[in-house]
Amino acid sequence: MNLVGEYYSIIDFLDKGGAILYLIMGTAFVLWVFIIDRSVYLFFLASKDEKELLKEWNRYKNNSESSKIKEALKSMFSEKLFNHLPVIRILIKMAPLLGLLGTVYGMMEIFDVIAVNGTGDARAMADGISMATLPTMAGMAVAITGLFFQKKIEEIARKKSVHFYEGLEA
Repeated sequence: MNLVGEYYSIIDFLDKGGAILYLIMGTAFVLWVFIIDRSVYLFFLASKDEKELLKEWNRYKNNSESSKIKEALKSMFSEKLFNHLPVIRILIKMAPLLGLLGTVYGMMEIFDVIAVNGTGDARAMADGISMATLPTMAGMAVAITGLFFQKKIEEIARKKSVHFYEGLEA
């Protein structure tokens, strides 16, 4: 495996897509950091927090303010479960819009080539076409994969919150 060759292949791909493709890559990186953060929390840390909060509930459930304590515990656990999901949703919605911006930028490059060289310079026009299509493809790929994982994370978080609420009622 030639890592240097792979690195240059990635850089070449990003250069063909223009500056917007670098922006999409940065967005994808941030999106995946948040997705991995939520996944690690949900699969490895949420049950520990749930047990601690249920222990706390068992200490105070006979208190005169038990209904307020229960609501506070529900709120605390929900906040932990659904943390960063709004940011994930925003990044997923941004990705195709950045792809569209890349398309517009690439089309402007094509029109510049046509204005300067006419339609005779096929190579320069092809560079503009790749600059128009690659960001669109990349933006859609980031959004689709991110959307899949966002829905899974939300589903798991909802199940864990229902399980926690049932534990408070028991």
